[in-house]
Amino acid sequence: MEQQDWASGLSRSIAAEVRRHRRAKGMSAQALADRCAELGITSLPRSVIANLENGRRGNVTFAEVLVLAAALDVPPAVLAFPVGYAEKVEYLPGQDGPPLDALDWFEGAGRDDDDALGLLRQHRDLEQRIRGHYRRIWDWAKHGEPDGVEAQAAREVAEELTAQLREVRAEIRARGLVLPPSAGLDVDAE
Repeated sequence: MEQQDWASGLSRSIAAEVRRHRRAKGMSAQALADRCAELGITSLPRSVIANLENGRRGNVTFAEVLVLAAALDVPPAVLAFPVGYAEKVEYLPGQDGPPLDALDWFEGAGRDDDDALGLLRQHRDLEQRIRGHYRRIWDWAKHGEPDGVEAQAAREVAEELTAQLREVRAEIRARGLVLPPSAGLDVDAE
């Protein structure tokens, strides 16, 4: 498919998904336009949404996709890649595949942990896992078992994960990337 045909097809797909999600939520085009305006974009009045959904408006900007997705309370990528509603999507000119694969590509899922996105995802994952272990320890302590075998094992795992998080934070710093806040975890103490 040529680039212009591909872009038009993508816009039509986005429009169809906007309509699908709007209807599934029982929203009128006016309610969607009002919600978009509340989110700060006034270039999507009811008439524009109706024209988009009916194919009379042939394009939609990335900014509009983001606001429409927020207004519909769906991830932006599902407007472009209708997971569960299409067998294949053309995610780039001449390149098609299952919508879930396209969505994964769009969000960078499965990438090597060696780039900025991978490092920051690894950082977030480690923080979540550490908090989960400390939550379990706290629950055991509330129930009078702060020194049980499970609590001690959870402490050891949390300490090991904290050491890994320190290494990831050091790598983020070394690469000159923006370091996420430590969110209450004692990870910056060496």
